[in-house]
Amino acid sequence: MPNFSVESLNIIDRNVMTIRYHDPAISALDSLTLAHIEQTSVAVVDDHYRLIGEISPSTLAYCDENAAAAIMTLSAGDLMAYIDCGSPPEDLFELVKMRLQEKKLGAVLELMDREFSFISSSSSSASSYSSDDELGFCRNNGSGRYSSARRAEAITCYPSSSLVAVMIQALAHRANSVWVMDEDYTLIGCVTFKGILKVFRSLANAR
Repeated sequence: MPNFSVESLNIIDRNVMTIRYHDPAISALDSLTLAHIEQTSVAVVDDHYRLIGEISPSTLAYCDENAAAAIMTLSAGDLMAYIDCGSPPEDLFELVKMRLQEKKLGAVLELMDREFSFISSSSSSASSYSSDDELGFCRNNGSGRYSSARRAEAITCYPSSSLVAVMIQALAHRANSVWVMDEDYTLIGCVTFKGILKVFRSLANAR
């Protein structure tokens, strides 16, 4: 059974949470809350339902307080780039500030400026640790902690992928779920680690 495909084992969850790439990230807030409870992610798709990436609550947890402002102002696609490894590109950081000004959210903007000043002083004092990326670690820009937070790139498989192969992917990337897509990247659903364990539990009970 471990060598059977995830499709034949009927463990593909087709009821997944998605957001389109250009939609406001804040429109996924309810989905992100549910994804946090269910330990999954929100898939970012294009207009043809092709998988582009994901927004993971666990990745957001490694970001500093400025991520809240990014969710308020950016599209889902831009938010993926903003939270990637907890280090937002400078152009997106400035875009968030500009949109906060447009929304007349001066108090939030002031907090961002204070946080950015702290980040700048912290990063300059730690510039000698340039090998962090080579080791696969990411700096959390708020606290200076290091983590192995996953990037926004989605972990994927196909309906024909074996249960063992999907389980290895999930373990290797510390992912709670693996997205299932067809050959043209159209999203089909996901396989959760909970679903994988259920198969192995049924095997153990059958013996």
